[in-house]
Parts: sequence; structure tokens; C-alpha cells
Amino acid sequence: MHVLTTATDRDLAARELAELARTTLDEHWAVAAIPPERRALLLERADAAALLPGDGLGEPISDGLALLGTAYELAALSQLEAALQPVPSAGRDLAQAVLTLGAARAFRCAAALRPPIDDGESAVTWALRLGALALISRQTESYVRWWDARHHVSEVVKRTAARLEHEPWEPYARGMLWMAWLGLLGAPVAALPEHATDELPMLTATRSRLAAFRERRAQHDVPGDGPVLNAAALRARMVEFAIRHLADATELLTVAVLRRTLPDVSAEFKLHLSAARSAMAGDHGQDMLLAWLQAAGVTLAGGVTAQLELPGF
Repeated sequence: MHVLTTATDRDLAARELAELARTTLDEHWAVAAIPPERRALLLERADAAALLPGDGLGEPISDGLALLGTAYELAALSQLEAALQPVPSAGRDLAQAVLTLGAARAFRCAAALRPPIDDGESAVTWALRLGALALISRQTESYVRWWDARHHVSEVVKRTAARLEHEPWEPYARGMLWMAWLGLLGAPVAALPEHATDELPMLTATRSRLAAFRERRAQHDVPGDGPVLNAAALRARMVEFAIRHLADATELLTVAVLRRTLPDVSAEFKLHLSAARSAMAGDHGQDMLLAWLQAAGVTLAGGVTAQLELPGF
């Protein structure tokens, strides 16, 4: 009788988990609503156009690709809480595999589309979400190639970053933290010329941006703790709460990456991002972006240790 070796057992288990992850992802209601043949056709079009130089795909194919990408994001993020559990289990392994595969497919869809370059912040958040998807699915090299292929995005992001210091507090704070995150995710635009010769120029630039952010935050008047008088005051307080926790999470992760003490920050980082997400729960777009940053940050911090090289991306 042939006895399986340990390596063969592991390989078989990985293939079974990959197949179960694909089935789980495809059976999610958002993905299943799109016929399988339509999904296959859209992914084929995305693969053919994702990293080709140019502006990316526009209408009419863009609507279908955007819908499919969103469906994969919803399916993947439905597993986020289970995927970030600290205790190893079969359920966590499956959730991480579904999250990784969903991020990979969503990246394929978004990378092929025409980015929104008419609005600076929209271009930044588009690049940010794509970078998070790439990090989670181990496609950072493809993400860097996407920067080269979509040169207009790089130009718009650079112009937006240059204008930040003249913006009011809220767009300034949001923009500086987004730029810091681009550095953490490996976006080449995040590096500053004065740090070009550093060992980790993008992370050094991120640290410089966070230092400038702290200086301006020290001069900012934080909303008081008195009674909330109207909806605008409540929104301002919730935005301030989200910015504070996002900033704490970003600084924590940046210091950990620079000091190479990544696994030690995962739990505290998750708490800060969860708090920021709770404050932005009424804004679906911001909540989804923060959810992907939470997954990317924990991946970077070593909290997700069972990422799989899933076949059939």
C-alpha cells in the first residue's frame, strides 16, 4: 500500500483548500448573481488589458468589470472577520483563502479599468484600494507595473499630494494618511526625491509625511466633548474619531515595518482600524476602503500567516 509523504499530504490539502475557496467565493450571492460564462469572459478581457499601457478599459465593458470586481470584493470581505482571527483553525484557513482569492480577482478587474483621474482624491483612493488588493493577493509587482502602465494616475496623485498642505484640516488629514498608506503598500509615487538614496525610500517618505501630519494635528482644534447640537457637529466628531484611529494605526504599522517587528503590532493595529471603520460605517465606500486597508495592514504585520499561492487566479 502506498503511503503518502508529509509533503504530498500538504500539497493535497492545499489543493483541496484552494478548490473549496473557489467554490465558496463563486457561491457567494454577489458573485453567483453574474452568470459563470459572463464572469469567465470578463476576467479574460481583464487579463488581456490589465497591464497594457494606456488609460484602461472604458464603456461598455467597464460597467460589467466594475460590477464583477465589486461582487468579488463583497464576497471576499464577508470572510474578513473570520480571516483575521488570532487562533488557527480550519475555518480561519478557509476564510483567508477566500479573502486572498477574492482580492486577486478584484485586482484583475480593477487594474484593467480606466481610473478616475478627473478628481485627485478619487485617483488616490483608487490607487490605494488597488494596492491593498495587490498586497493581500501577493501581486505587488503587478501593482508597480500598473503604475507604469497608467502614468496619468501617477501624475494626478503627485499633484494632489503637492496641494495637500494648502487644504483645510479634514481633506489634508485624509490625504496625508492616504499618501502614507501608499508608501506602506509599495506605490512608487509615494517616494520623495530627497529620500531616493535611502534603503527604503517609500517608507522613509511615509515617515516624513506622518511627522508633518503630527505637526499640523497639534495645531488643529479638536471638536469638544460637549453635547452634539446638529448633524454637522456629529459628523465632524465622527470624522475626527476616524482620522485619529487611522493615524494611530498608520504610525504603528510604519514604525513596525521600519524596525522589522511586524508580528508584535497586529492586535493593536486591528483595534485601531476597527474603531475607524465603526466611525465610517455610514459611508459604504470609505468602509470598504478601510476594510481592505485593515486586511492589508494585518497581512503586512504578519497577522495573516497562512496566505496561499492559490492556483487558477
